[in-house]
Amino acid sequence: MVIKSNFCHEVAMNQRLSIDALRALQSVIDTGSMTRAAHQLSLSQSAVSWKIKRLEEQLGRTLVDRQGVSLTATVDGEALLLHGRQILQAHDRALAHFSPSLLQGRVRFGATEQMSLPQLAALLATFTHQHPQVDVQLVIDQSQVLRNALAQGELDLVLHQQFCDQLSAEDVVLATEQIHWCVPPGWRFQPGDGVKLVSYGPDCFYRRLAEERLSAAGIAHKVTVECPSVSGMLAAISAGMGIGLLNQQSVDRRVQIETAFERKLPLPTVAHALRLGARRQHPLLQRLQQQVVQALGQPAVL
Repeated sequence: MVIKSNFCHEVAMNQRLSIDALRALQSVIDTGSMTRAAHQLSLSQSAVSWKIKRLEEQLGRTLVDRQGVSLTATVDGEALLLHGRQILQAHDRALAHFSPSLLQGRVRFGATEQMSLPQLAALLATFTHQHPQVDVQLVIDQSQVLRNALAQGELDLVLHQQFCDQLSAEDVVLATEQIHWCVPPGWRFQPGDGVKLVSYGPDCFYRRLAEERLSAAGIAHKVTVECPSVSGMLAAISAGMGIGLLNQQSVDRRVQIETAFERKLPLPTVAHALRLGARRQHPLLQRLQQQVVQALGQPAVL
């Protein structure tokens, strides 16, 4: 028994975790997709899949749950990532120590909740590790609020949502997706009925769109819930407090897409876009913009 234990310990000590494989696993779990992870890492999808498979074979454990629409970590995957993130951070800090960045300063970054916050948070954490003299302040708010703050110089760059036909020449589009009419399970609209609306609040441009579409169709409506978060919107809609507009990424099983409204009151495609403010030529902002586009930009509609 002692010999076997020593042998197993020696085998374990001789194993090495690949930094590239850990980074691939982190990206897959953060993005929920092999395709998005491959785009983020500038690799082919097959290369990312191969790195994950080799890691699973090395450890003898399944690390990624491939059953759902979005890829998630198994219990073993979460355990490995708990250590893997620390390993990657230490690795990146070590490289930064011997290749010090000349970038320094403060960045005020605005983003919407509709974009993947785990991806964005991971990106900004990596960026600050690579550039220790950079201080990033992240503000989460609604798109119109962010655009106003950018115009007033209160933010340096924003990751906002805008309808594709209303984009500015200054916007760099990262991804596009569909907006949906979302209702409680089993909800049916009867001609002549009024509609209760759930919205993100008075600054929500989804709300203005919904009211415009309903008014044009002659459907009476009133706002019954104002909630600035996606989770609050989903909770209110699923509880039957009203219907609302949600982007594709935010839709989950608690609500259903109302196909009759989709046909009767069609909705435009929305873009996730990056926009820089008055300091757009600053090297720090140029570098961060490049990193965001590389990591979060997606070549196709979600």
